[in-house]
Amino acid sequence: MYFINGKFNSTFRDFDLYKKLGIISVNGRSNEEVVSKIAADDIIALFSTRSGYLGAGRVMDTAVPIDEFKMHQGGRLIDNDEYPFKEIARVNPHFKQEEFVIRVEWLYVVPDLEDGMIDDDLFVGEHSAELLDDERTKRWLADTFSLNINV
Repeated sequence: MYFINGKFNSTFRDFDLYKKLGIISVNGRSNEEVVSKIAADDIIALFSTRSGYLGAGRVMDTAVPIDEFKMHQGGRLIDNDEYPFKEIARVNPHFKQEEFVIRVEWLYVVPDLEDGMIDDDLFVGEHSAELLDDERTKRWLADTFSLNINV
């Protein structure tokens, strides 16, 4: 299981959009070693510094740089520049070079960012992406979000 701090804000990494699209993005430059190890069928625990744990998802594919991420709608490939979360790449060129996208199937995700949950002594990573090997936190996530996963 991996800990991902979505670091959601009003400028980019929009929680509602990412929830709808089934994606997470994370800065790959400072987390490249961890992000490169996240593979299909791994479980990610989504966290927000201001809100707590937001849910969990099963990784559908390895992380890719945001410029290589492909989206389809109705079987058609959507033009890369029309992706709704790409506006920040025009505003902040570093985002385009550093951000990685992970496609997930949500196993559970809270309805709103304000509905995040936290409990005493849970693992909260220092980085945007980290291996989550704290057994108490994994059990809490499985119980709290009714996840049918091995912990």
